[in-house]
Amino acid sequence: MCKVTIDTNGIKDEEGKEWVDELANIYADMEIDDVKVSGNKISFSAGFSGMDDTQPDDIKMRLDEYLTMNEAFQTKSINVS
Repeated sequence: MCKVTIDTNGIKDEEGKEWVDELANIYADMEIDDVKVSGNKISFSAGFSGMDDTQPDDIKMRLDEYLTMNEAFQTKSINVS
């Protein structure tokens, strides 16, 4: 699993969690765990079921794609490690 941190201009706790839940619903092969939302930051662990060689760039590509489709908040930066 990769660690994802998204810096935003601010998001409510419940809205951030709903956004991450919807991300997991859109990409059925994406597994999400340990979601935390606080003020300007959303963090969670993400990976793909059945893929042992998931790279941070794979996750970042999906995040960028999803943010284009569903921009629920302004993103300052995305870090996937």
